[in-house]
Amino acid sequence: MARATQPVSIDGIEFDALIDLSETWESDVPQYPTESGYVISDSIILRPLTLSMTLYLSNTPVTWRERHGSNTSRVLDVTKQLEELYFQKTPVTVITNDKTYRNMAIVSIELTKTKETGPSREIPITFQEIRITESMTTTIPDSYGKSGATGANAGMVNTTAGDTQGSPSGEGGSKSSIAYGIANGSGLFGR
Repeated sequence: MARATQPVSIDGIEFDALIDLSETWESDVPQYPTESGYVISDSIILRPLTLSMTLYLSNTPVTWRERHGSNTSRVLDVTKQLEELYFQKTPVTVITNDKTYRNMAIVSIELTKTKETGPSREIPITFQEIRITESMTTTIPDSYGKSGATGANAGMVNTTAGDTQGSPSGEGGSKSSIAYGIANGSGLFGR
């Protein structure tokens, strides 16, 4: 493993050491049964990257000491910052010595105190890539807003709450229902 030239950081929060890192790439292959008894597939759907790492953090860092110095509240401060990032629910940037990962969501953080690490922490953290898309607006031609072969306007339905004349069946009710408006407009009920 090559010597690190910069500390691992999550949205600018720096850590003492990267203990381990794994990238997980997965895909789905949809399957469709056919009448001939075979299953076919016609595409591969790529899932977002999952990044899992274990980071080391201490109050008296041996690595990057010139950047952080010795601070008795550093571990507490950084764990609070990680909690805030998690609850903000915004994408973060993760920088390692080898690669920069952008648009990553924090999926899980494990903040555990152990007798072996003392005030220091080994922090397992998992991210998932967020794929950001762009929306587009388009104009729908008038021909799609028309009904039937004539292309006439589809009409309007009276939905006024004050219109409470009897229903076509004579049982009382409201002419404001959409079903009544459609049926009446098509001439199914006499006036």
